[in-house]
Amino acid sequence: MQRRSFLLLASAAASALALPAAARPQISTDTAPGADFASYKTFAWVNAQPPRGMNPIAFDRIRTTVENGLAAKGYQKADPGDLSLILSVGAREKTQFESWGRFGLQTDVYQYTQGKLVLDAFDTSTRQAVWHGQASETINPEKPDYTKIDEGVAKLIAKFPPGGGAAAAPAPGAAPQQ
Repeated sequence: MQRRSFLLLASAAASALALPAAARPQISTDTAPGADFASYKTFAWVNAQPPRGMNPIAFDRIRTTVENGLAAKGYQKADPGDLSLILSVGAREKTQFESWGRFGLQTDVYQYTQGKLVLDAFDTSTRQAVWHGQASETINPEKPDYTKIDEGVAKLIAKFPPGGGAAAAPAPGAAPQQ
């Protein structure tokens, strides 16, 4: 009976550990105090080239996904834009240790790669940072999962800008909203 209780407890613990993985990718954002996103209508990229060593097709794909998300929120690409955007990507090897068993004598070691996508927005006229967002997720650097990348970008753009930002442009032929 004691073994069965232990197995149930171990199963419940494993399930609890798996729950945070369902919330992936992890998104965090920060906004400059007093930033007036209602005054921003356009954007432009600062970095046109991918970081050294990055697949240029993947970089363009990410930028296009960001552009489409911003367009859906009513922003237009222009040169120069009201906002200057910088896209950064990177990966870091991480190690996680978990002790379990009697007195924690059993240890499991997990090694994985954490990918991070960062989008920074600057007020073009003042050159001040107004918004920072990042998405992080466990990745396989040898085989990018574009579904995860697109999901991370979509969740990141959903948080941009805080408070709604630019109003979406009305559809052609639609009456203006009052």
